Amino acid sequence: MTKRTAKETWDALEEAGLDAEIESVLAMTPEERERDLKEAGFDLDEVRARSDAFFEKLQAMPTATAAETVPAPVPATPNVVPLTPRARRFRAAAFIGAGLALAASVALVVRLATPPPPVGAASPLTPAERAFVIRDEATEECRQEHWKECLDRLDMARALDPDGDAVPEVQELRKVAGGKMRGP
Repeated sequence: MTKRTAKETWDALEEAGLDAEIESVLAMTPEERERDLKEAGFDLDEVRARSDAFFEKLQAMPTATAAETVPAPVPATPNVVPLTPRARRFRAAAFIGAGLALAASVALVVRLATPPPPVGAASPLTPAERAFVIRDEATEECRQEHWKECLDRLDMARALDPDGDAVPEVQELRKVAGGKMRGP
């Protein structure tokens, strides 16, 4: 198993948080969703009016009739069953697509209406997870031969997770950086 970079770790955590947020919104009743949107300052009557106007516009669009979409009739044999007109399928697909677009827009509105966490809020990462990210950054500092920054990050990680400092790779990194800091 390859080691994740700090960015990959952060992206995975962010995605998990987004999934959890979506699940919490889906678990809410329609009344709870409406209350939250109103508290966030959204005018639901205006949103509904806009969506109704959109659906009316969709319904007012001309649809092709079966005569326009099917070429001249072909003499049918007694065993042929006529197909459903394409207009009905198009109309159903349009309603399904519009419904999905509406659901996606509601999810986006809810996502945008959720206030950011307050400044100084507790980190969603455990100390061991934060130490892992900091050690990954220390490795990168050592690769770039920034020895002091490397050792500083290793010390920060050790303060968060002393057990993780005992890993042979971390000890080797600490040994190399310390040796380079003292000189040849």
